[in-house]
This record gives sequence, C-alpha cells and structure tokens, in this order.
Amino acid sequence: MVLYYTRSGKTKMFAESLGEILNQPLYELKAELTKKSFIPFMFKAIQGEFSGKGCPITNMPETISAEIYLCTPVWAGSISGPARYFLDNANLKNTVVNLLLTASVPVEKYTQDALEYLNKIPCKPNNAYIFATKTKPDRDIINEHLKEMLGL
Repeated sequence: MVLYYTRSGKTKMFAESLGEILNQPLYELKAELTKKSFIPFMFKAIQGEFSGKGCPITNMPETISAEIYLCTPVWAGSISGPARYFLDNANLKNTVVNLLLTASVPVEKYTQDALEYLNKIPCKPNNAYIFATKTKPDRDIINEHLKEMLGL
C-alpha cells in the first residue's frame, strides 16, 4: 500500500510512480488544512508543528496492509504534519513502514531524523528515502530513481 500527503502535487507524482512500480494501491491522506489560501494554510501548519500533534487528517484509512510506503514532503526539516499525525494515530503495530521523503534540497539528515521518528512509534521501521526536487520532476526520472532505490 502506498499512502501519501501532498500540498503542491510533487509528492503525489512520486507516490503514483511508486504505486505503479510496486503494483500497489494508492491512498491520499487529506489534511484539515486549506489549500485555497497560503496564510491560513501556514498558520494551521505552524500551529500543528509547534503543538507536537501534527496536522490532523480527515480520512484515516480503515485497513492498512502489512507493509506500507508513506510518501510525504519535508516540512521544517521533518516529516510533514499530516504524515506524522497518520504515523502517530494509525494502528501500525505489525506494519512494516517505509518512508519516501521529498524536499527541495538533498539533506540526508532528513532520512536519519525520519527513521528516528519511526523508532518512537509502534511499527516495524524499515527504510527512509529522500528525493530532492525544486520543481515538478519528469515522470521518467522519478521512475528511474525509484527503480534504483528498490533495486529493480
């Protein structure tokens, strides 16, 4: 199962490609954040970040497969608030969790911090990968990078 949260659409492109490569269903996490106006969005996002609760999602999946890939952008050097909310509130006790992070700069520290975060929740942490992209990347390039990441 490939789950994802996206605001701009870049992370969705990675999730769609990953779902196709792995032949897995996609599930979009939707946050209680408005995308219509930047200022209210930023206010709610910052509020969620500083509260430590993340940003609530409105559509927690009813069932979760034994292994998931969670695709999320990096916000302020960490897993996005909606993705953290999912990790903190979903029943992942027997689930293998892989993270795919998208960021505007390739900072490996993000993957280390993400794995540390996974180790604090009841799940079976597996891998974290980061992809740097400042603009919407080309689908062929995404597929090439994902196949390399997965060893295919």
